[in-house]
Amino acid sequence: MPSTFVLIVGVVAATYIFLLSLLHLTHDTKEPPSICNTIPFLTPIWNMTSKGNCNNIVFIARDKHNVPIYTLRMPGSRIYVINSTSLITSVQSQFRVLSFTAIEANLAANVFGISKATNEIIGRNVTSDGSYLMSFPKYIHSALSAGPGLDVMNRRSIQVISESLDRWAKEGTTTIKLFEWVRHELLLASTDGVYGHKNPFRDPAMKKAWHTFEPSLMMFVLNLLPRVFARKSFKAREYMEQYFEQGSYEQGSELIKTRVKINNDFGIPLKETARIELGGSQAILSNTLPGTFWMIYHIFSNPTVLKDVKAEIYKGVREDGGVCTIDLSYVKSSCPILLSTFKEMMRVNSTNSATRVVMDDHLLDGKYLLKRGSTIMMPAMVQHTDPAIWGDSVHEFNHMRFVRKPGAKRTNPVAFRGFGGGTTLCPGRHFASTEILMFAALVVLRFDLQPLDGKWVAPRTDKSPLVNALPIPDEDIRIVMCPTSDRMWNVSFSGYNQGMEIVAEDIEDATLTQRN
Repeated sequence: MPSTFVLIVGVVAATYIFLLSLLHLTHDTKEPPSICNTIPFLTPIWNMTSKGNCNNIVFIARDKHNVPIYTLRMPGSRIYVINSTSLITSVQSQFRVLSFTAIEANLAANVFGISKATNEIIGRNVTSDGSYLMSFPKYIHSALSAGPGLDVMNRRSIQVISESLDRWAKEGTTTIKLFEWVRHELLLASTDGVYGHKNPFRDPAMKKAWHTFEPSLMMFVLNLLPRVFARKSFKAREYMEQYFEQGSYEQGSELIKTRVKINNDFGIPLKETARIELGGSQAILSNTLPGTFWMIYHIFSNPTVLKDVKAEIYKGVREDGGVCTIDLSYVKSSCPILLSTFKEMMRVNSTNSATRVVMDDHLLDGKYLLKRGSTIMMPAMVQHTDPAIWGDSVHEFNHMRFVRKPGAKRTNPVAFRGFGGGTTLCPGRHFASTEILMFAALVVLRFDLQPLDGKWVAPRTDKSPLVNALPIPDEDIRIVMCPTSDRMWNVSFSGYNQGMEIVAEDIEDATLTQRN
């Protein structure tokens, strides 16, 4: 018996020494320091699975080690996790050697279910200017930047929201489930704006299929036999195919027409375009739906926030003959508290992590060796919860945090990662932001929301899908919704062709415009 015990201890000790030696022998001294090596190669995996969620390991590592960048070594792979804001800028500038398009190409076949030929088109020369993935942002830029294309999408989606709120007001006092209600309202408004009057999401069967597809997305990303474990999700693809095959996209937005054009230009068939578009719908909705929920929650659960936001919005209301009108341009350009509340919602709630793959060995910032084939992670929550950036109130929801104060130093805008940055900056951020801001403004103006049990309680998000940039609540909140008056409401569109200053790139563009 003792000899068996000694043998086991000896094997464990020998294995540990072997793994520790392997770690040191295969880790270049120029690489970022390797951490979480209590059990070499295994401790990072253990921490990711035992600390509640993957984000917790990066918090612990940041606070314990306080380094700009570090390495997590796992069997067969390296992950470089970046804490430093300045290094994020360096990564974003090296978009060819530190590539996101390579990751997109690998995901395309699994998520979209496209043919081998289409996958080859998408995955060809992923870091070259003329490739499909490098060309895609240039194609859709005009449709999603401030201008006529975006105006039409915003107008249509806000009209849908306004008309729906009219119907809810006529219902009088109603009990709703907050997330379920917001998801329904914004899903139809967003997709109407993009897909037009023949929006496939207007079909209850398509809507149901998409609700099945969204939580199953990780099955597709990891290729975990989705045809076995997520069979119902494939229905969403079929409904999208019908939309394109019937030519309904011709009555859609400039965005959807542009998506068809790029695929035509690269020789991708229309049926394949339909499959790819299901991923496009995920991009449209994944931020907007939960983002609107959290925006409403943060406004109505805090009396001070509600009072300040309502007072600001009411300044832009015009009343004539019993009809109240609020203009979209006022909400976008003259409501700094509302915009600050929105950005603070993103700061507090965002769980996204920007990723890159290292295409060739690269010396980042002239200091840190990044090895080919490794993965780079830039977790938004690391930046969003750093007291050195946001101050002692970093863990509080401060709706005034992003309101510009005369003479005050601006927080480094790169630290706000709600919509990513660089070549992976969310192109639809202005569309999503406008919807969320306008929906919140109209609800604040027209309704009183109170929890059914009388107390606002922040819902947990432990079960939220990992692919979501903003988390979905584990449990819904039952709300009593009551119209605050019987006045009629109208939304006007006077035209506002400037983008909002949401992320670092927007602020830089606005500064250049002012100088010129």
